[in-house]
Amino acid sequence: MFGGCSVSRLNDFERIPETSVDRNNIQPWFRGDTNRFLFRTHVDIYRNHLGGLMLIKPVHEEDYRVLFITEVGIKVLDMEFLGSGDFKLHYCIDALNRKSVLETLKNDIDLLLSPVPESTKIKMMKDRQTGNILIKSKERRSVTYYFLEDHYRVNKAMRRNGCMKKTQMTIYSTGFSEIDSIHICHSPVKLNIYLSKLNENKSEISE
Repeated sequence: MFGGCSVSRLNDFERIPETSVDRNNIQPWFRGDTNRFLFRTHVDIYRNHLGGLMLIKPVHEEDYRVLFITEVGIKVLDMEFLGSGDFKLHYCIDALNRKSVLETLKNDIDLLLSPVPESTKIKMMKDRQTGNILIKSKERRSVTYYFLEDHYRVNKAMRRNGCMKKTQMTIYSTGFSEIDSIHICHSPVKLNIYLSKLNENKSEISE
């Protein structure tokens, strides 16, 4: 178990040549040719709960603006993620404006938007039983495992920062083309994020 989330057994995977799967073939869930994505959002952090809507809007091919508002339209977070790896915080409410919380939320959303960063060293592995692909990506302070489904989309990711901090993201989808919901959980930090895709009418929300 991992902070209340189930985790695949890594011992079931064997290493395969990196050429078996081209990193560039991995398909992102969020594409720049889509107008925007809207999710009903719940964030539980320690004993606090925030609910509302999260809007993910591609600005350019690899640049995204992420806006989190309450149900009545009060802005909670306004962030921008650039394909270059840069990050801009445009707004944050006082209740979340703590360095550790913002860094965690930034990393969570970046994990969702960026399948496997180009700058990281990777190791390819394959499940001995199912043949599914696992990519191990290593950075200076963290290791991330990306579990790929049949259509080369990430449906689960696990990140370890040091010995204690762990993050797991699970993506649920229908037909391998659209996200239905997302669950991100942390250990030992009591932080859970739930996102449910809305088939919105474009007139329902505006920036």
